[in-house]
Amino acid sequence: MLEKMFPMAVINAPPGLLKALILKEASRAPLSAVKLIERIGERTGGIWKPSPGSIYYLTNELESKGLLKKLKVEEERYPKYIITLKGKEELENMVRASKKDVLKILTILKLYAEITEDKHLMQDLDNICKNIMF
Repeated sequence: MLEKMFPMAVINAPPGLLKALILKEASRAPLSAVKLIERIGERTGGIWKPSPGSIYYLTNELESKGLLKKLKVEEERYPKYIITLKGKEELENMVRASKKDVLKILTILKLYAEITEDKHLMQDLDNICKNIMF
């Protein structure tokens, strides 16, 4: 649905978000770079599909740091990536940092809601902020 509303939208993701998403997805199951792009596209309603260059660059970087392991499957066209123990530890650190980022982003959304003067939206966002427990 979002893809129809914003067909040419470009998302400038915060630094580190794509790395965290790659590690998160690789913690669930071994995935190829192509599948990573598809998953992120699905999770954003199609408005953000990272470029293959970004994905390959980051998977190589994460592999060189020992955070991902590349699996070559004979019948598969593309290698798959799975998170390592070191990668799980790094992901846990990223999760803690992300929780703080969520509150920052919600605060910014509240400011946008104030601009729209949509009282219901402002109240909903305020309630979300009050009810978040980390």
